Amino acid sequence: MVTTWLSREFGIEIPVLGAPMGGRAGGALAGAVSAAGGLGLLGAARYNTPEWIEAEAEVARSIGGKFGVGLMTWSLPENELMLDAAIAVEPTMITLSFGDPASYVGRIHDAGIPVVSQINTLEDLRIVEAAGVDGVIAQGGEAGGHTGRIGTLPLLQEILETTSLPVLAAGGIGTGRGLAAVLAAGGEGVMIGTALLASPETVGPDYARARVVE
Repeated sequence: MVTTWLSREFGIEIPVLGAPMGGRAGGALAGAVSAAGGLGLLGAARYNTPEWIEAEAEVARSIGGKFGVGLMTWSLPENELMLDAAIAVEPTMITLSFGDPASYVGRIHDAGIPVVSQINTLEDLRIVEAAGVDGVIAQGGEAGGHTGRIGTLPLLQEILETTSLPVLAAGGIGTGRGLAAVLAAGGEGVMIGTALLASPETVGPDYARARVVE
């Protein structure tokens, strides 16, 4: 496998992040992604609790060693204890997505944890760049949730041409061919979500996994 910023910076074999899907990506899934050579992220949605983060982080660590925590930036003003809990479990990465992370990046960096943000537009890019994040994920309209109106490939090209930050891609990527395309374009890796919904480690009913496979 080719070496990229993502694999070097986070000590993983495959430049793939497991998306922090709220209600789906718990410790079992995050740990399984990391055990397979990528980096799995816990989906710490606004309805979760600090205690949930602590418990699921322990599960992820026991399975895969490394893990990250994904937070919804817009929800943190309502409950900053979620951020405190995410920092306390000492993840390999924290993602702050869909909102201005400026109020939080410094606290995470002070703990020695890199910050990456998912973005849907060039305006999003400017906001997170100003906040001091370490990398961005260009998430196109093909993604399963929290998407913008720009397709992954057009957005990826725009972001790569505009920033010097490391850029990953998300949205409509579920195979090695998709990863190869992103790397060929100049990206540093991918985030995969929907394809992982078929995994037995995903939280949720069996019928949902069967529907994804179908």
